[in-house]
Amino acid sequence: MAQTAREFVLVHGSAHGAWCWDDVVRRLEAKGHRVVTLDLPGHGRRAAEGAQASVAAYARAVADVMAREGVSRGVVVGHSMAGIVIPKVAELAPGRVSHLVFLAAVVLPDGGSVMETHMPPTTRPVWRGLAAGNGGRSIVFPASMARSRWMGDLDPGRSETARALASLTPQPLRPVLERVDMRVFYSMRVPRTYIRCLRDAAVPPAKAAVYAARLGVKPIDLEADHDVMLSAPDAVVRILERV
Repeated sequence: MAQTAREFVLVHGSAHGAWCWDDVVRRLEAKGHRVVTLDLPGHGRRAAEGAQASVAAYARAVADVMAREGVSRGVVVGHSMAGIVIPKVAELAPGRVSHLVFLAAVVLPDGGSVMETHMPPTTRPVWRGLAAGNGGRSIVFPASMARSRWMGDLDPGRSETARALASLTPQPLRPVLERVDMRVFYSMRVPRTYIRCLRDAAVPPAKAAVYAARLGVKPIDLEADHDVMLSAPDAVVRILERV
C-alpha cells in the first residue's frame, strides 16, 4: 500500500544545523513527503546570531517557518536538545502540529533546564569550562568529544564524518541554562513518540527511558548512536512513516 504524503518538520539539536537532516530529507522526499528544515538562531548558517538564542527564540523560529511554508498538519521531529523546543512549538502553533517525535531527545520536567535535568552534577563544571573558553557565551565542543558523544557509529576515516564535524557550531549557553515552563505542554493532548538510541552516549538509554515515561509513552528502540539521522537515516525514515 502506498504511503500517504505527509508534512515533516525536522528540528536539529545542540551545535548542529539543518544540514544534519540531509540524508533523512532526501529519503522522505523520494517517498513523496514534504519536508521542512531550518537553522535555529545561533546554529548552522545562523551561527552569528548566537546572542539571540533562547528556548523561546528557537520555538518561534520553528513556528515562523511552519507558518511561512504553510505547514498545516506537521509531524515535528526534535533531535537531542530540540526536545526542549518542540513542546513550545506545539504551544505556539497547536493547529499546525499533528504529532511530536522526540528523537534521542531531552525531555524536561516543568521548571527544569538542560543543565540541571540532563547533565550529571560531576560534569556540569566541564560544560561551563567549555563555555568559559569562548567568553562564557557558548560551548565549543572539541572534535574528539563531539565524535565520541554524538557520532560513535560513523567511520572516523570517511569524508562524511569529517564534513559533519566541520559543520558543527558553538552551542549558545543560554538555552542550556534556561528553566522552561512546561505546564501548558503537559496539559495538551498532542500525540507524541519517543525514539531511543541504544548506543547513545549523549542521551543514555536509561535516561531516555525516563524521558519517554515523562511523555507518557513507551520508547521505540533503535540500535544506533546519538546522531542516528547521520548513521541510520533509513531506520529513522521507517519510524517516521509509521507515527
